[in-house]
Amino acid sequence: MTRRRVWAWGVGAVVVLALALVPSALARPDGQASADGVPGPRIVVGPVEGGCTGVRIGPGDDAQRTIDAHPAGTTYCLTAGTHRVTMPLVPKEGDSLVGEGNSVLSGSVELTGWVGAGGVWSTAGRLPSEPSDSGECAESAPLCTAAEDVFLDGRRLTRVDAAGAVGPGTFFADYKAGRIVVGDDPGGRLVEQAVAPSLVSAFVDDVTVANLVIEQAANVGQVAAIEAREVGGERFGSGWTIRSNEVRLNHAVGIGFASDSTVSANVVRDQGQLGFGAWGSGSAVSDNVITGNGAVGYSFEWEAGGGKAWLTEDMVIEHNLVRDNRGPGLWTDGGNMRTTYAFNEVSDNDGAGIQHEISYDALITGNDIRDNGRVHKGWAWEAGIQIQSSGGVGERIEVVGNRVTGGPNGITLIEGGDRAEEWPAPFGPHLVRNVWVHDNVVVLERGGSSGAVEDIEDPTVFTDGGNRFEANTYHLPTLDGEYFAWGGTELPWSAWRGSGSGNDLTGRVLTVTR
Repeated sequence: MTRRRVWAWGVGAVVVLALALVPSALARPDGQASADGVPGPRIVVGPVEGGCTGVRIGPGDDAQRTIDAHPAGTTYCLTAGTHRVTMPLVPKEGDSLVGEGNSVLSGSVELTGWVGAGGVWSTAGRLPSEPSDSGECAESAPLCTAAEDVFLDGRRLTRVDAAGAVGPGTFFADYKAGRIVVGDDPGGRLVEQAVAPSLVSAFVDDVTVANLVIEQAANVGQVAAIEAREVGGERFGSGWTIRSNEVRLNHAVGIGFASDSTVSANVVRDQGQLGFGAWGSGSAVSDNVITGNGAVGYSFEWEAGGGKAWLTEDMVIEHNLVRDNRGPGLWTDGGNMRTTYAFNEVSDNDGAGIQHEISYDALITGNDIRDNGRVHKGWAWEAGIQIQSSGGVGERIEVVGNRVTGGPNGITLIEGGDRAEEWPAPFGPHLVRNVWVHDNVVVLERGGSSGAVEDIEDPTVFTDGGNRFEANTYHLPTLDGEYFAWGGTELPWSAWRGSGSGNDLTGRVLTVTR
């Protein structure tokens, strides 16, 4: 729901400059590894050439039969080529699935036997009797939950709702007749249809998935192509290592993991819903490229975007490049405690850059956050860093040393929707309390804001909540504009400085010509 904007801001030393905004010193060229202390991946991401010592599985072999014939703790070496499965591989505890280079684990089948008529082509598909309805779609993509995607030469086609609507770049899946209709001549081209409900799935511990391309699963909403969680249940596998893979073009979630897992050096791109989904405690997501997820049109008001954590503790998300996702870039939503977001480069996402929602203690530090909130609902939403119905209960939420540039809003604290008792609340009510925002650089555009807002008619967020902004540097289009929010009022810098319990008394503001 769109709400009025109400904001607050602060003033420190005022330096009036007429300058063009130069690129952030934190930025780095795409494809380059970053050093420690610089946002973005520090290592090469994706599959790499390398050997594998273990039980070899070729593209034509029955991989699951091979796994079933060996004891737990075996390493399986998937040789180069495309390994097609129609059901997920189910490893045993301690197993490793490792690619030898250019090893593709695909959940699709090739479609052949095309018949052309009237500028469209049709063939028998591998379709269930009815499509899935798991999840919620954006208004612009009402068919998003149907999981059997079709690919032309490795490119996902757009689904339409009738054979008569098919044209170039689109397809229609006729579930009653079991047929696929496309609008591009398939002659001499590779046409594939997603079939497998997941690609690697087990609720056992200490599994490794490495150096593979994981693609084209027909996984339904909230289920991952690499899945250690029982979605809708309580079982999960802990201690998974998921590294140096390219996870791409799966219908819903790319990677799903639980406690004590490591997700590193992966390219996670173009999933239909989410790049990753997390549960449990003690996991680390580091040095990944997470881009283009949310591609089939799931609503990010429901769940879509770069990655989302639920009921986690002590989770570390660091040194990732998170760009161009159709939802929030990075999102903790629901009972998360002691989350660390550090040195991530987060840009050009439809939702907030970092969204910490109905959760608890967190450290958000050293991130380079640029031009997020491409789909803006108004008010304080879709900020670069958005603290939403969340507060520190053991210690605090600390937002320090970040650079936030562009987008509709900078750093916002939102006490909205009367969500204090919303489940899950394992560490107490969801209230914006004990949030310390300090030593950040925030570059605001005209109409943008930073500060705190509420819509529950409770001023505690401004008065006795322990929330404060301190020693931040702001780049503003003008000095007299109302770029801050506090106490239910939009404020210019002169009124922001010293508002509340002394917001930004040691901060400073610069004017910027862009």
